Amino acid sequence: MSYLSIDKKRLIWLIPLLVSVFTFVVFLPALKNEFLGWDDIYNLVDNQKYRGLGYEQLKWMFTSKSCYMGPYVPVTWLTYALDYVIWGIKPFGYHLTNVVLHSINALVFYFLCVKLLALASPPSLPEKEGELNISAGFAALFFAVHPFRVESASWLSGRHDILSCFFYMLAILLYISPRAPDGENAPFWRRHILPLAAFFLALLSKGMAISLPVVLIVLDIYPLGRLPGDPRKWFSPEVMKIWLEKVPFFALAAVFGVIGYISQSNIGALSSYQEFGFVQRAAQILFAVFFYIRKTLIPLDLSPLYRLPAGFGLLNWQSLVAGSIIAAITATAIALRRRWPAGLAVWAYYLVTLSPVVGIVKINTQATADRYTYLSCLGFAVLAGAGFRASRQTAGKQLRNIYAILACLIISGLALLTWRQEAIWRNTETLWKHALAISPELDLAWYNLGSLMAAQGKNDEAVKYYQEALRVKPNYADAHYNLGIVLAAQGINDEAVKHYLEALRFIPDFAQALYNLGLTLAAQGKTNEAVKHYLEALRIKPDYEQPHTKLGVILAAQGKTDEAVKHYLEALRINPDYAQAHNNLGLILAAQGKTDEAVKHYLEALRINPGDAHAHNNLGLILAAQDKNDEATKHYLKALRINPNSVEAHYNFSLVLAAQGKFDEAMGHYHEALRINPSIRVPAPRKQGK
Repeated sequence: MSYLSIDKKRLIWLIPLLVSVFTFVVFLPALKNEFLGWDDIYNLVDNQKYRGLGYEQLKWMFTSKSCYMGPYVPVTWLTYALDYVIWGIKPFGYHLTNVVLHSINALVFYFLCVKLLALASPPSLPEKEGELNISAGFAALFFAVHPFRVESASWLSGRHDILSCFFYMLAILLYISPRAPDGENAPFWRRHILPLAAFFLALLSKGMAISLPVVLIVLDIYPLGRLPGDPRKWFSPEVMKIWLEKVPFFALAAVFGVIGYISQSNIGALSSYQEFGFVQRAAQILFAVFFYIRKTLIPLDLSPLYRLPAGFGLLNWQSLVAGSIIAAITATAIALRRRWPAGLAVWAYYLVTLSPVVGIVKINTQATADRYTYLSCLGFAVLAGAGFRASRQTAGKQLRNIYAILACLIISGLALLTWRQEAIWRNTETLWKHALAISPELDLAWYNLGSLMAAQGKNDEAVKYYQEALRVKPNYADAHYNLGIVLAAQGINDEAVKHYLEALRFIPDFAQALYNLGLTLAAQGKTNEAVKHYLEALRIKPDYEQPHTKLGVILAAQGKTDEAVKHYLEALRINPDYAQAHNNLGLILAAQGKTDEAVKHYLEALRINPGDAHAHNNLGLILAAQDKNDEATKHYLKALRINPNSVEAHYNFSLVLAAQGKFDEAMGHYHEALRINPSIRVPAPRKQGK
């Protein structure tokens, strides 16, 4: 064996490693990305439920409670839990996991391409050394570094696409291997159990994997050749075992299809046929199917959100063009099915894998999304690899080199576009400003920028963005609601009330809007109206702790302490970690002389929220009354460290200091309380007699 042949063999084994490493390098900029204000904050930063691998966390992940954002994805939650255990709440670690998983997918896809290209190899074409591996490497990189992958790889909440695709590809690989000509004697567990287990994990990662059983049938036709090309022969006795082995796959797909439908329905993500009828769905299907083909070839102006163009319908010129091209591709693939069976197989794969998200079942307001290509466009990458391989097999040495250079240029161009696209996903602001640069009439982009500004305390800018969202979509209930919150924070209560009422006009059972409307009315002194809205919010959403607490505040102020206690206890039953309810309940118990119980609730409030200045002050009061002045001093100092402008803490601390004989310090805190609020009428601390 010559040195040159050994070197080539080493190169062949290096190809999958290079594919994975190159993919990782291309996506390295994503490690600088932040948590995005598009599900990431809600899913990962504010959500306490997934943090850890204990029984309670695992129970939450694997039950319907984890479907509060729609999909049932327990395996994805497990990876987030591992991220939290390792990294805490640091976006770097979560992004590193995404990039590593995507790089592993590039590796798995490479091996899948090797298998598929080998099975589809025309016997008439001579196989050149290493050509199969090089072609599989090109196909894997075409998939992995395409800008369409950026959303799934750079958006942390899109991880379920990466994981589901990993197990999906693994299931195909495990299915093909024992059914290829060299694997017919594989044991039962390898032939049936392993691919089914991988499919189950794919479904637990994201339900979009339900298309796999149909894809396996496509593969049985081509390239495996287990099913005849003539459908009339599919149900003959000799092929019945092929159908029987699919029964567990179809059963799993049916179960997870129902789970997915119920999960999306429970959060109101599904559009009814009254809202989005057959004609509109058909138009969206044409738009989406053509859109992904077009953007695969020319991946420019990619956005986190796409809506149907205005006026897009079945008779619109855009729809007619899309429909004509789709019909032409379908007709060509069918006409050439004997000479070029791979074309029809890839086209069938594309349509089948896209079907769960193309609009047949309408989920949310998106027409398309880049992440939906993570699985559906694998076939196009295999086709690219097959084309590259066929071109080099039939070409001379010089032309083969030209093809290799062209392939390198294609991969380099895609990698550069991906680098540019990753910068767009750097943070919430860059993402949605880019979306608006492409589609200025994108109401959700205006809304999300408004939410970002509000979170940063930039209320004036937030108001402008929310108003733009309402200009584009006047019936946008969430924009009315959030605008009301910002206006109320600015003290513009009358305008806030108007927007809450508008939100309720469009969504009458909007419990959060009712609650915030109650807050604003209470701030205006309209407590009776506030109570009505709190009660209505609780009627709609019984397990809503905040209205219970606010009702407790109003009832306590009215002297109805027993009723107030009931509401505080109900709030704590719903959410035992509700610090404000603990603090407020402590106030009532202290007033009733139940100081030991009050202390327990103040301590619980401080365990949950150590930065609660009110709880520190209230606990200090009880401790001072028990002559535990040193302990009271510690809590007053903590309260003032948290809120230096707390009049109550300054005054109460002055009394403790006076009792300790520190009269000068006591007067200093007393005068500070007067400086902060000159209108208070409280007696000055007295110097203690000897």
